[in-house]
Amino acid sequence: MSEKPDKPKKPAIPDAETVEHGLMVQLAREAVEAVGADAVLVVWTKQRRRKTFVHQASLGNGLLIEGLMRWVHDKIEEADEADEDGTNEEEDDDDD
Repeated sequence: MSEKPDKPKKPAIPDAETVEHGLMVQLAREAVEAVGADAVLVVWTKQRRRKTFVHQASLGNGLLIEGLMRWVHDKIEEADEADEDGTNEEEDDDDD
């Protein structure tokens, strides 16, 4: 019996989400280089079929990233509560 050579494997084509995530990580790297950030958290939303999906990419110290995530979560909750109360006005927060 003669052995057939293995067919060359096709390179795996990454899905759109993988490519998008890679682009956002690159953005985070550029931010670290440009401003000397210790940690960068990039959060973005996409809507598909009337559903909104939240995505995130991060770069840096894990504890700082976790803190940034909590901070974003708290800000979103504050905004939601203000919307429910009808007191949501654009404000300049100086605690950034």
